[in-house]
Amino acid sequence: MSVKFGWILFFAMLLLWTSFSWQPLDFCIVFPISLVILSAIAIFFSRIPIKRKPPLTICGFALLSGLFLYGLFAFGKWLITLTGIPLLASLETLYDMIRPTEWWHYFVLFVFIIPGEELFWRGYVVGTLHNQMSEGRAIIFGALLYGIVHAASSSLLLVLAAFLAGLVWGWLFVRTKSIWPPLLSHLLFDALLLIWLPLM
Repeated sequence: MSVKFGWILFFAMLLLWTSFSWQPLDFCIVFPISLVILSAIAIFFSRIPIKRKPPLTICGFALLSGLFLYGLFAFGKWLITLTGIPLLASLETLYDMIRPTEWWHYFVLFVFIIPGEELFWRGYVVGTLHNQMSEGRAIIFGALLYGIVHAASSSLLLVLAAFLAGLVWGWLFVRTKSIWPPLLSHLLFDALLLIWLPLM
């Protein structure tokens, strides 16, 4: 991996650590700004296949993957409740931080945050890794990086969730060679998780 790629990853982690940890500033302001910056970096430093639109069947599969991820996380929450593992309090704290409550929260979520995460983490990070290693390794390493950066939230559940979702979205990106399938999956997943059927 190039030095430039390493520095960009370091900068991304610094931005997202600031978003989760800099308490005087509102997460709902700092996080979208961070993703706008990372989107610009991704577009400037890589050739993300934005214009390559997949067929409707692939789009349908992408939406099903969003449903699958939501179902997987709903099952995980049920399992935590059933077993009594003391993680529900951290899940509730996390929901309080990231759940949209104002109209503009929804706007930045769907216009800046979700597209920004896909452009940077799949389009730039997984795309760059895939140019240097095998498909499988690029997907796994990309998901690991996506999970690790969420450690700034101090939530083990968010790290695990980001890693699992990163595997699915990275696979969609690499297999379809298009940013649209992971973006569609991510949009549906977040809409279910944070708006329509929240788990807390």
